[in-house]
Amino acid sequence: MPVPCLQQPPRRRRIFVRFLQAGLSAFGGGLNAHLLRLVRQEGWLSDQEFADNSTFAQTLPGSNNGNLSALLGYRLAGVPGAAAALAGLLLPGTTLMLLLSALYFSGAFHMSARAEQALSGAAAAALGISVAAGLNILRFSFGNALSAVTALLTALLTLLLPQGTLIALLVLLPVGMVLQGRRTGRP
Repeated sequence: MPVPCLQQPPRRRRIFVRFLQAGLSAFGGGLNAHLLRLVRQEGWLSDQEFADNSTFAQTLPGSNNGNLSALLGYRLAGVPGAAAALAGLLLPGTTLMLLLSALYFSGAFHMSARAEQALSGAAAAALGISVAAGLNILRFSFGNALSAVTALLTALLTLLLPQGTLIALLVLLPVGMVLQGRRTGRP
């Protein structure tokens, strides 16, 4: 579904370059925050549309980041836009991972204690960025107390039960959809 507020869809090259920038800057996580900033700067989606798309992308199997990028690209320019967004997002990390893997497995690379400390610090920073992005999305997701309860139950099921994610998707996803439909007046 194309974005109705855009008079002219962005060119595939623009989509590729902007998602490439997001892929280059989202080390260790926090991509949602980068993508939200990107769609705000470009005027591609409202915050509510972004939150809805992000939530939908997280319900699908596979990488949330890849799902969201493909979904946003598709909304902007159809299948070619999805391909451009996904290619831009994945190119930096995939290239870097292939190079580092080749170095590591060749024996030419050894992780020093300082490097391990730096990675731990980066992981903590990435977690903070992810939490901030999640809290930003929460602002648009809770239209009522029942939505908040649904989110809490989903989190508890996912954390406490081995198949909690599957149970949450099968049971609570439809409940959340009904609640959201009632809140927005859309079936």
